[in-house]
Amino acid sequence: MTGGYVMDSKSGIYDFLLVLDFKSLYPSLMRTFNIDPLSYVEDCKGKDLIKAPNGACFKNQDGIMGELVETLLKSRDKAKKNKNELQRYAIKILLNSFFGVLANPNCRFFSLDIANAITHFGQKVIKLTAEKVEGEGYKVIYSDTDSVFVVSNAKSLKEAEEIGNKLNNFLNKFFNEYVKKEYKRENKLEMEYEKCFVRFLMPRVRGSQTGAKKRYAGLNSKDKIEVTGMEAVRGDWTELAKKFQMELLDKVFHKKEINSYIKKFVEDVKKGKYDKLLVYRKQIRKPLEEYVKTTPPHIKAARKLKNFKGKFIEYVLTEDGPEPLEEIKHKLDYKHYIDKQVKPIADSILDFFDVSFDELLEGSKQKDLFSF
Repeated sequence: MTGGYVMDSKSGIYDFLLVLDFKSLYPSLMRTFNIDPLSYVEDCKGKDLIKAPNGACFKNQDGIMGELVETLLKSRDKAKKNKNELQRYAIKILLNSFFGVLANPNCRFFSLDIANAITHFGQKVIKLTAEKVEGEGYKVIYSDTDSVFVVSNAKSLKEAEEIGNKLNNFLNKFFNEYVKKEYKRENKLEMEYEKCFVRFLMPRVRGSQTGAKKRYAGLNSKDKIEVTGMEAVRGDWTELAKKFQMELLDKVFHKKEINSYIKKFVEDVKKGKYDKLLVYRKQIRKPLEEYVKTTPPHIKAARKLKNFKGKFIEYVLTEDGPEPLEEIKHKLDYKHYIDKQVKPIADSILDFFDVSFDELLEGSKQKDLFSF
């Protein structure tokens, strides 16, 4: 089964980055190219067929699946207009399930060829989108399934918004003409200019020069930080890490000096200022006695409780190893938290300024971390 296309990102810190995405991409692809079980032509014999990039063929007509999708899309738009968020979300999930069931062997219409036709068309469309955007002179730094991230080259938010709307109109016009010319169909794909990040960070894969995937953060036009896939929104990191990352991002996005902030934060950790933020919370998925080959830290902590019951354990790292929050008997291991919870986050930013966390603390490199 082929999934959506996720481009290797071009890491960096950017100003006025645009996000454009397709509205309900997979359902719209099903409508546009009549990807429908009853219209599927397995042997690809016949006239006036639509051939998907994976080789699957469909009759060039309007099938039942497309009509169902159209009806649901209208109902979703109505729910959105009436501000019925629960109904809108329910319809969205139902629409997305149309692709999923076609790839499920338990479905009577199961067909990997049909399901892959959707994802292959999706890959083709998003790659073509990036190609057309770059043809207009703008750099695409990332794309993920149904969206593209574009450097606007703008000098102001107003200019960036104008470029976003211009690209949106350009792409919709292009796909209308492209689908009609190449497939003799009416285009149902709808590109939307979603937002502009005034300041945007695309990190690198840890320990590599390769750009990350599905991990980024940006300052939106309302001066709010949005985070995707990074430590601040992950459940397996401590509140200490989340506080540090959000405050560090805030300074970077507002072009404030971060050298002294990082040093002071580390000192405050050592002084015990953030002790309440050092708690790990992990799920225990099976009985403690079944952990035989390896014993993760949260299991070691749970075993130190006489009668542990439940599915989650809260614990801290001490100089004697992991200890449950209810029975902390030793000093907290501040070095662990600095090395494992602070340093990786700091390095993900400092990496762009040719200085490491260790070098910053040692003072071996004097780097102006305000010059972006």
